[in-house]
Amino acid sequence: MSKNKIPLLLSAILAITVVTAGCSAEQPASEAAADASTSGTVVDTMVVKKEPLNTVYDLSGTLQAYEERSISFEIGGRVAAASLAAGASVSKGSVLAQLDQSDYRLQLAQAEASIQEAQAAVTNAEAGIRSAASSLASAEAQVESAEANVRKVNKGAREQERAQARAAADKAQSAYDKAKADADRIRKLYEAGAASASENESAQLQLVSAEKDLETARESLSLLQEGATAEDTDAAKAALKEALAGKSAASAAQLQAQSSKEQADAGYEKAKVAKEQAELALSRTTLSAPFNGAILEKLIEPGELVSSGQTVYRIGSIDRLKVLLPVPDSEIQDWKKGQKVGVSLYGETRTASVSAIYASTNANTGTINVEVVIPNSSHDWLPGQVIKAARELSDKQGVLVPVEAVIQTGEQPYVFKEVEGKAVKTNVELGGQMTDNKLLVVSGLSEGDRIVTKGAASLFNGDALRQTGGGSE
Repeated sequence: MSKNKIPLLLSAILAITVVTAGCSAEQPASEAAADASTSGTVVDTMVVKKEPLNTVYDLSGTLQAYEERSISFEIGGRVAAASLAAGASVSKGSVLAQLDQSDYRLQLAQAEASIQEAQAAVTNAEAGIRSAASSLASAEAQVESAEANVRKVNKGAREQERAQARAAADKAQSAYDKAKADADRIRKLYEAGAASASENESAQLQLVSAEKDLETARESLSLLQEGATAEDTDAAKAALKEALAGKSAASAAQLQAQSSKEQADAGYEKAKVAKEQAELALSRTTLSAPFNGAILEKLIEPGELVSSGQTVYRIGSIDRLKVLLPVPDSEIQDWKKGQKVGVSLYGETRTASVSAIYASTNANTGTINVEVVIPNSSHDWLPGQVIKAARELSDKQGVLVPVEAVIQTGEQPYVFKEVEGKAVKTNVELGGQMTDNKLLVVSGLSEGDRIVTKGAASLFNGDALRQTGGGSE
């Protein structure tokens, strides 16, 4: 409002007040006394305090949550629970809604069963590896034995063995020579009648036995001297070849067992991933609040089917509120980030601060948005309410009282102070300034005085007062 219009409006308001007060002044004293009952006159009061002067309440805007977010499920399903309604307060982590978990719990159970199967496969594969290792060790031992036999066959008898064989042959020869000599002697005695037939037969049998022993010793010596036969060599080589084949098969079985183990390990890891995915999907059936705030809008009901990404709630943080003020671009140079701004809602004023100044002009209005942040710890201001905003043009302060509290009779305006439950007429001097339907009082009142606002025009000095409960501190 321009400064030229303020005096005219002030004069008009005061003139109306004079007429009203004049009617009250003409009331007979007897009637006034009758009206002043023991219950007192019902009025509204307020405590006088200093406020910024030269404040222009010429902007308005709609309150918004300081932080607002659309909440949705990351998976689809049927809504099982969604009890919170718009306006409800929520804390970070509290449950907002939940989907039916039946299918997702079944998927988790299947994933857990797959893990058990994969673990069993890993155990079997490990057992196979141990068995293959044992078979390979046995095959390697057989190869070593066959190789030793081949070496023995190829090398032949040792000199010590040949010497033992020659000694055995010589011993057998000596025994044979003795047996032959004894047999010839006894035979001659038998023919001469000096020896019995049994003695002769026994001597002949000993000779035959000594001859056989000699033949055996000579054959053993001959074998050792001649070395292994081709058949023995071939048999030893065949046994070695068979042992090597067994080792190769055992090595292949071991490689196959290791491959089976790797496949079992991969299956186990895959089963673990499937379980983690099932657990994640199950956790996503519960929707939680990402921060402290309030429900701004509810878009679902239990029993409905929702899809992934579909908005089900809108929540906002209302510990602080923000509002966009449309400032004319011709005045934007007077606004600075961090600047204090007065905001008013239903007679209550708060101090906000400029948090951002937009970089572009609104094409339709020629204004630039200025974002201001408003404290709201008690959550009594709500998103969607329209506030008026004032910019302080100076750092001066003064006593501002509502227009309806000031009464003009003659030359001296006055107000009624409330002192110990009674109305006390108090002359005041006005400063000639009106801000947001309030008048500046330059003398007559002090900060902390309580004055009558609503109902002041019908009072007389000394009237008993009774407040309606709408008094302001």
